[in-house]
Amino acid sequence: MNTNEIEQLNVAMKQDSNKRLYERYLAVRLRLEGHTFDEIGELLSRGRHTISRYWYSYQSEGLSGLQMEHSPGQPTKLTEEQRKQLAAMLEQQQPVDMGFEALYTWTLPLVAEQTLQ
Repeated sequence: MNTNEIEQLNVAMKQDSNKRLYERYLAVRLRLEGHTFDEIGELLSRGRHTISRYWYSYQSEGLSGLQMEHSPGQPTKLTEEQRKQLAAMLEQQQPVDMGFEALYTWTLPLVAEQTLQ
């Protein structure tokens, strides 16, 4: 166990507010403390493969290897024109104007229902 590496991880964990990155630091710290990939995966509710990826990234690149790349998320399902129409509707109309019963505030379920029509 390398106490210097563990101390560096502890400092990084205190300085970073990103929960996902914190989890990566914690996984590596637990590995340095002697835990197996399976044990760490169980503690963090992650698969063995995920934990081993964190570990090998750390081994090859240090703390910088644990940094996350941008995750773009799911592609949009609306065209640009549909997005503009939706934005205009949300700005200019209330749910009751669109046939919803006595509702004056848009909620995500209402927007989803209206979008599907």
